[in-house]
Amino acid sequence: MTEPNIISPPKTSLRFLRWFCDRELLEDVEGDLLELFHERSQEDYKMARRQFTKDVILLFRPGIIRNFKLNFNSHLMLKNYIITAFRSARKYKGHTLLNLLSLIVGVASCLVILLWIQDEIGMDKFHKKDDRLYRVWRNMHQSSGEILTTGAIPQPFSETLKNDYPEVDEVTLISWDIEMLFRKDDAVSNEIGKYVSSEFLSIFSFPLLAGNPHTALQDITSVIITERLAIKYFGNKWKGDGQIIDQVLTIGDARKDYKVSGVIQNPGPNSTLDFDWLILADDYIQQNDWVTSWYNGGFSICFALREGAEVEPLQNSVVQTINENTNYDADERIFINKYSDNYLYSTFENGRPTTGRIQYVKILFIISIFILVIACINFMNLATARSSRRTKEVGVRKVLGAQRGSLRFQFFVESFLMSLIAVLIAVLLVFIVLPYFNNITDKTLALNFGDEHLWIALGLVTVVAGLLSGTYPAILIPSFNIISSLKGKTFQANSGIKLREGLVVFQFTLSILLIIGTLVVSRQMDYILNKNLGLDKENIVFINMGGALRGQNELYKTELLKIPEIAAVTATSGNPLSYGRSSGSAQWPGKDPNEEIEINVLSVDVDFVRTMKAQIIKGRDFSENFSTDTANYLINEVTANIMGFNNPVDQDLTLWGMTGKVIGVVKNFHMSSMYDPIEPLIIRYDPSSTFVSFIRTRGNIPKALEAIEKVTAELNPDYPFSYEFLDQSYSASYRSEMTLSTIAKIFAVISIFIACLGLFGLSSYSAEQRSKEIGIRKVYGASVMNIVYLLSWGYSKLIVIAFILATPMAYYVMAQWLNNFVFRADIGITVFIFAGITTFIIGACTVGIKSWQAALMNPINTLKEE
Repeated sequence: MTEPNIISPPKTSLRFLRWFCDRELLEDVEGDLLELFHERSQEDYKMARRQFTKDVILLFRPGIIRNFKLNFNSHLMLKNYIITAFRSARKYKGHTLLNLLSLIVGVASCLVILLWIQDEIGMDKFHKKDDRLYRVWRNMHQSSGEILTTGAIPQPFSETLKNDYPEVDEVTLISWDIEMLFRKDDAVSNEIGKYVSSEFLSIFSFPLLAGNPHTALQDITSVIITERLAIKYFGNKWKGDGQIIDQVLTIGDARKDYKVSGVIQNPGPNSTLDFDWLILADDYIQQNDWVTSWYNGGFSICFALREGAEVEPLQNSVVQTINENTNYDADERIFINKYSDNYLYSTFENGRPTTGRIQYVKILFIISIFILVIACINFMNLATARSSRRTKEVGVRKVLGAQRGSLRFQFFVESFLMSLIAVLIAVLLVFIVLPYFNNITDKTLALNFGDEHLWIALGLVTVVAGLLSGTYPAILIPSFNIISSLKGKTFQANSGIKLREGLVVFQFTLSILLIIGTLVVSRQMDYILNKNLGLDKENIVFINMGGALRGQNELYKTELLKIPEIAAVTATSGNPLSYGRSSGSAQWPGKDPNEEIEINVLSVDVDFVRTMKAQIIKGRDFSENFSTDTANYLINEVTANIMGFNNPVDQDLTLWGMTGKVIGVVKNFHMSSMYDPIEPLIIRYDPSSTFVSFIRTRGNIPKALEAIEKVTAELNPDYPFSYEFLDQSYSASYRSEMTLSTIAKIFAVISIFIACLGLFGLSSYSAEQRSKEIGIRKVYGASVMNIVYLLSWGYSKLIVIAFILATPMAYYVMAQWLNNFVFRADIGITVFIFAGITTFIIGACTVGIKSWQAALMNPINTLKEE
């Protein structure tokens, strides 16, 4: 008895099918026919039944099977395809879950990386004049042939640009980050900002929230502060009371009063310029007249071209400007580069920007493509494997008149539907993981649905995944013979098997590439962070000696050394592990007086070598027992080689017009990035020029910090106590590399996870297809381990092939990346062995789980139908 409102299938049609087809076959097919006819409405069903019976009587003859077509509306067909897709997904829940999960994770990973890349590429491009905004660089050609590039430009060059070149619209000076003490009533704090020209606000797009942008930077006694400083010193209601303009802040050691002339919006995360205050550069120039010399680089210089002007003619005109205004033989050439390119291309080779963070953008873009391809391959592999189960359905549809075109369209509809569902869930997953990713990368990434690029990316992923997963079954399955399809035969063509195996090899090759790359990056980071730098950076605290501490170096040191947890104290003119103050004025016997060689100059007190645990390899250290040491120098090995003496000790050395003796040679220590070679260095004994105190602690570090803070507060009560650890400061300089390493690790794990999901699905399918074979083998005495080996060996072999293919490619790519570092770790064979063994074990375990389950099945259950 039929259920209410359920349409019975056309009995006549079934009788004819039973007559022309095998009865046992029809028992299998009849259920599918029932479901097909239950989907039709009452009216459509009646019409279809009449047409169906007429066509069957007309077309069915012994030995002849013809295709015929039922004329349903296209929207009904599409609805039927969608319903069939969901029914198929529900019927094969395990495969559907694996298929969707791999694509969801792959698409989500790709989206997260693309958001990061979009943020990197968009850095500094928010300025309205970005297309004509440039920065000036200086290439210093050394006698050795090396070209040193710096952004420190002589201040007079800004006047030359402004006055002599009509194609230049506006020019601004920008100082380096300068920390000064701000006071307002009881609020006292060190704030970092910049000295800039009056054109700064016109060239850059930092909007003023209060004040007039045309007059805010016209007076050397005025200061523009950011919104965060306005809140800090004037409270949250500074906007409402309207009284912040002309309020007074006391700034600097000289306690000079500045009037607030404007409040600027906090620089956003998409800006490389970060500051809390801006003061007119003329104020700095009045206090430091040395910056007005063509021989000194005191500022960075940025400018905007006039609309329609070309930068190349300007570049050719200004290249020799510094040489034309100096009278020594040094070759210093001006180079102009687009401002927004400086972030991604910050590494210079031979005077031109070649790389920088752009290499991380490229690496992560490749990783995103790898992961998406691996996920799509999974989607395709599992979809094609599952589609072979649906030959009966295809046969029934062909009997009912479906042609190849409509069947192919059906498979594509199902593929695109699954792809769309996966992409939508992936977007939801991105919302969930973005806060954690932002925490790792120190960014503020977010999905912006108003961005057309996001929709284009989502659409492309949906289309690509749908095409990859739907093309193979759409072409292959509809081409099967009707009789064979109705008998439920599965077609495991050799080409189809080889295709799936090839895809497995390809995705595991990509996964192994990522694993090896991750291991190499991690090894290089460990090498950098743990390498002997020539100085001992551990347990060192450094403090900037501003305010009352300036000029009280000896008193401060004496008080600190009374603390039991303090082992040694020294003072220098800067951080020796991140140093860049140089001079070209050094002279020694035999050197051409007109030749300029840039050499770093570090001013220290007498205890520098002992406190920093540097190594004297020739001569002696500075000593208070030698009064003449204030005119003497230490040099590093690079400088000794440049000077050319077999033994430079006791040789004359003149620096800034002061002649003394070289009393010792210090073993080279790193003063900058591992990307760069160790530079020449002169160390001069000049305590009066030091302003950073380095304190070596021992024992209880928290107790030492508490005691240091107490001494500092007693000697410098107006300054807030702040400090840094030298090892942490050094590590922070490689934050980009460490972030890349962390991201690479995460996505390498994801890639192998996705690949193993596909491997698990395919091994499950393979075990299911060979269930009768397994049953027969067990009946004939095969052990569980024999069965596991039988099912696992084929896939394990594919992983081995993938490893063989991935190894040379990974070696070449990572060797190229390591070449960016002057000091680098060896790749080593252990990296490849570890990656290969790890991947093989993970893959073998993935296949082995399903193989073990299949081997434990009772053969009676698989052979009972035979």
